[in-house]
Amino acid sequence: MTGKVYFISGGNRGVGYEFVKQLSSNPENTVLASARDVSKATELRKLADTQGNVKIVTLDVGDKASIDALDSQLKSVAKDGIDVMISNAGIAESLALAIDTSQQVYEKHYRINTLGPISLTKVLYPYLEQRETRHLIYISSIAASIGAQLPFTTNAYGQSKAALNYSVKEISFELGSENFVAIALHPGQVNSDMGKASVVAATEFNPATMELFKDIKLLEPEESVKLQLENVILKLGKEQNGKFLDFRGQELVF
Repeated sequence: MTGKVYFISGGNRGVGYEFVKQLSSNPENTVLASARDVSKATELRKLADTQGNVKIVTLDVGDKASIDALDSQLKSVAKDGIDVMISNAGIAESLALAIDTSQQVYEKHYRINTLGPISLTKVLYPYLEQRETRHLIYISSIAASIGAQLPFTTNAYGQSKAALNYSVKEISFELGSENFVAIALHPGQVNSDMGKASVVAATEFNPATMELFKDIKLLEPEESVKLQLENVILKLGKEQNGKFLDFRGQELVF
């Protein structure tokens, strides 16, 4: 398998860390992983110490100054370009009713989940241009689907991911002629810190929600990433440009 250069935001834990771990297991790959606070990214730093093909950069996708500072870090670790961006960093901290949710909560989710990935794309664009692959993977959520919306609130989280999906579709039009492929990808209901917290918060907010989750299998981060790679990312082609897919490779409704 020919090696590629991957950039993964939020590569210090959960699904992001698993992407780093599994992709770096191929010694021909180079994996650039970001963390908000590298000093606290213990497992990621251990992996980078043992895997010579893992490079760590500092990035907070919700902070403009941090995003602006990314380019100076990439000049040394990605001077030959980047093949694949996996925009994974995000938050899910909103399950209250719309009328009970503060403007600050909305702004935080949109800043991190929607504007963050767009700003990241802007910074990585010239590096992706250097390579022929040009794949843009935006980790989204089934909660973002308007056409298949479940009858419980995810509020600012779902809204911000739906706005991200709109942007993915838009980017697929704008950059498709330059041979970019942009997709939104639902990783499944993952048994990660964020995934577990979301389920707990949802069921505490509305106990009836448990009925909706009872038949949904929680995926361990390792399994989720394995399926995303096998079914989607490693076989991605132009025919998928602009689509909303899940970890099985099945197309979801926007």
